Amino acid sequence: MNNTMLLFDDRVSEIEFYYSIMLDSENGSGKIQTIDNARFQRILKSNFLLMLYNLVEACVISGLMEIYENLKNSGSSYGDLIVEIRSIWSNHEIGKVYSNVAGRAVYEDRVKSIINHVISSQPIILSREAIGISGNLDARVIKKLCDKHRIRYVASDEDGCLKIVKDKRNNLAHGDESFGDCARDMTLTDLEHIKDGVVCFIRAILYGMKEYHDNKHYLLASLEIN
Repeated sequence: MNNTMLLFDDRVSEIEFYYSIMLDSENGSGKIQTIDNARFQRILKSNFLLMLYNLVEACVISGLMEIYENLKNSGSSYGDLIVEIRSIWSNHEIGKVYSNVAGRAVYEDRVKSIINHVISSQPIILSREAIGISGNLDARVIKKLCDKHRIRYVASDEDGCLKIVKDKRNNLAHGDESFGDCARDMTLTDLEHIKDGVVCFIRAILYGMKEYHDNKHYLLASLEIN
């Protein structure tokens, strides 16, 4: 999980740097001058929310992918894995052919292939597609993802900071709000509170992922040790 932790530190540093520029600009101590500084400041705030969502999605995906890479390198078979990882793998494999237009023969062939994979104890490999992230990550979804993998964590988002970031990001991405309007009513103090809440939550989730990764908690054997 070293790569993900480095990614987290780098993105947080980038966010803190950006926030300091917004602070200087609003206080008039910065050197940025535009024909409409108030409008420019609102656009900066909206971009700040995008940076926070970038931190959330990048770190969650990176953490899970490092776990998947660790699983792949372990060469573990279906019988070696905890129930949660078995379900993720089998559901993803079945989902590759499951649709309203897939013929019964195609579906049966896929099921047979999965059965053969299991009984011959071939290594289990999970891809990024198995994560199932669709660009709507907030605290609830992230916790659900962790629970799905049996990743333990101690993290809370009582003020709904991640949901605010997710909703604002989606409004910007879908064109429902302009960059000049999205964060219009947010003060820098509001954004600082949201930033601190997001960073604290993601840090806690990554600690849980790291413990899961380092101790190979995707293996049945790890449950016996604990």
